[in-house]
Amino acid sequence: MRCPRCDLEMENGRCDVCGYNDPKISSTPDTTVSSKDVVKHVATTAAVLTFLGLLFLNTALTILSVEMVLPETLTGSGVIFIVFPIPIGIIELSGYSFSAYYLFLVAAILVSLVVIFYKGLEDLYLYLKEVFTGKFKEVKENDRLGSPILRLVSIFTALLFITMIYYLGLEMMGLSPSVSPIEDYDLWERLYSLTQAVVWEEIVVRVVFIGIPMAVYAAGKGKEKLSRYVLGGFGFEYRVAVVWILISSVIFALAHLPAWDLLKMFPTFIAGLAFGYLFVKNGLYSAILLHFFWNFMSVPDMMTDMDNYLAFLSWLTVFWMIVGAYYTYHYTKKVATWVQKKPRKKAEPIRKKPVERTAGVSVGYVCQGCGFDKALYTGEGKVKCKRCGNESEAKTDRPPGYDDKLSRNREWPPS
Repeated sequence: MRCPRCDLEMENGRCDVCGYNDPKISSTPDTTVSSKDVVKHVATTAAVLTFLGLLFLNTALTILSVEMVLPETLTGSGVIFIVFPIPIGIIELSGYSFSAYYLFLVAAILVSLVVIFYKGLEDLYLYLKEVFTGKFKEVKENDRLGSPILRLVSIFTALLFITMIYYLGLEMMGLSPSVSPIEDYDLWERLYSLTQAVVWEEIVVRVVFIGIPMAVYAAGKGKEKLSRYVLGGFGFEYRVAVVWILISSVIFALAHLPAWDLLKMFPTFIAGLAFGYLFVKNGLYSAILLHFFWNFMSVPDMMTDMDNYLAFLSWLTVFWMIVGAYYTYHYTKKVATWVQKKPRKKAEPIRKKPVERTAGVSVGYVCQGCGFDKALYTGEGKVKCKRCGNESEAKTDRPPGYDDKLSRNREWPPS
């Protein structure tokens, strides 16, 4: 089934690309849910609302930071890099070109925010309406998580749970990862570095190592609209996408090795899997937003005098981890099922030999003697060629006995 909005393939009545819902699913009857499901939905709703609250706060601070960072870019310099597999600087920017690059990074974050709400706000509203009214539709969990916003939050909580459990394990073993050198930067440099990582890393890793290879693969399959593959959101129609997610995640982890240490490679690899999954399912905008939220969680403490913000963030992290424990289980189970499932082979369409028909005649009349295509009906199921007079049977798929009821000397085939 194809989406009437963007003309792409839909699964279970939902388009993962533009968020369209089939009205048949939306109009399914209400049903009651178990107390376990109620707790899950209420916790998910709280996670979504707190996530969006901090997302808007960080977006506002990013806009305000432009006034602080932009003047510094006019006198400073920055490097545009590629990843192969470690960062390699290719262009040094300074002055107005550096300022333009920084504004591009900020604009990319803002555009990503607009896109995800454009595609997912309706789904989010319907989900919140279900939670607050207690009337849930008969929709599978995978369909609900098809909403770009809900999928973003669920992936974030799962990533946070895995990462924090990993670091807690390191602490129990007496190990401590090294601190990133960004902690020694001036405030504007820290903000710029975080902003660059959010956008540019997604471009040079996710687009270059997932989007472009998948576009080439899709072109080989005869697909059109290749920009959809380059910018993500094409889904897992081809299982080879998983291979490129894994490759990009390894490269993403290796790219951080020069600045960090081996102890941070595992959580960075897991983060790469999360970013890659969102890139494939939703698009580049979703990967940018998760990266933005992840990098900027501590920014309010840098830029404001909010009392006890870190304590508040700690409690919020514990809550998100609890929600993330469920979604870690959910996605782990989903991956295991997907791995065991054999890929569906597209059935070859049944090509029937076309049958020529002319007003009830199985085969258009052709004289066997001269090849002329006009004849006269002579009665008793016979026709006579108007050119050479050759007689033959009147082939028709009309009921038996119908031929004899036709008028003699009528032109054949009958109209």
